Amino acid sequence: MNLFVQHTASGESRGMKRSTRMAITVGVVIFLSLVSSVSFAAWTASSSKSATVSVGKVAVTTGTAGGANTISALGPHIYSPVSSPVSKPITVRNTGSVAATVSSITIVRTGDLGDNQVSVKLWASASSACVASATSVTQPLNNNTSINLSSLNMTIPASGSAILCASTTFTGDLVTQAGRSINVEFRLNASAGTQWTTTDSLSAAARSFTQTIIINITPNAPTMLQCVDQEDKSIISISWSTPSGFIAPNGGYNVYLDGVYLGNTTTTSTLVANRANTGITAILTSDENSASGGNTGNLTVRAVSATGTESANSAPIPIYPRNGNSGLSCAL
Repeated sequence: MNLFVQHTASGESRGMKRSTRMAITVGVVIFLSLVSSVSFAAWTASSSKSATVSVGKVAVTTGTAGGANTISALGPHIYSPVSSPVSKPITVRNTGSVAATVSSITIVRTGDLGDNQVSVKLWASASSACVASATSVTQPLNNNTSINLSSLNMTIPASGSAILCASTTFTGDLVTQAGRSINVEFRLNASAGTQWTTTDSLSAAARSFTQTIIINITPNAPTMLQCVDQEDKSIISISWSTPSGFIAPNGGYNVYLDGVYLGNTTTTSTLVANRANTGITAILTSDENSASGGNTGNLTVRAVSATGTESANSAPIPIYPRNGNSGLSCAL
């Protein structure tokens, strides 16, 4: 009897040891599983346009919810003396399920307008009005370069959006670069945490734009010139017809007296005076207040292109003294 009891106790002891070992083993498995789960949740997925794991997705687009491509709104654009720079809002939408931070823009540039000719300024804005900000990043639109945007602190919540404003400026010479163009592709990059990255989900064509330098064409000369004496004996009015092919944008018209530049006007007529104190706005042949000169010779008009190139002279308008020798007249 005693032997039986002793045997039973020994068996229970061995059973308890086996149970203990089993519990430890199960505990280790559970611990490793938990560790494995934490590692997985650390977002160690490799870079992709839409890096997805079981706990979230990071993805961005510069297209609006309505389907508009906002980067491509930067073109087509023609740079001229009266149309530079161009500014547009870029909508950045987070279409993922975790917050994403705008990190950079990669630039691909092609075309016959080379590097260091156009620059871009980028800043975050609260609205599409793109009010200027003290914090911005400016860099040339050079090929195969990247613009670091971390200083803008643009973190977009899941399913949220933000406005990135872009302003491009031609910094070269309009005459030297006339007729050349630049084709630019922007690739916006964003990140989540330290290891997840993503790029704009739009196609390259949908995030590209073209800009051109106005062609340097010599305008035709103004025609059909007319001259009329005004009631004030020191003032005449001259007018002309727009030369063929002369369209906006342009530099208006320059007026000369015997080859000496007098002034510019943006319309096809102007008043001309030979003294300064007439009380009206006029192109002056003399800046004296009691002129007894500036009233003989030939007035001519030249059309001016947007790049500053002048046409040949118009037909001359002879001018003569009036009111003794103090006035100005179109006729003898």
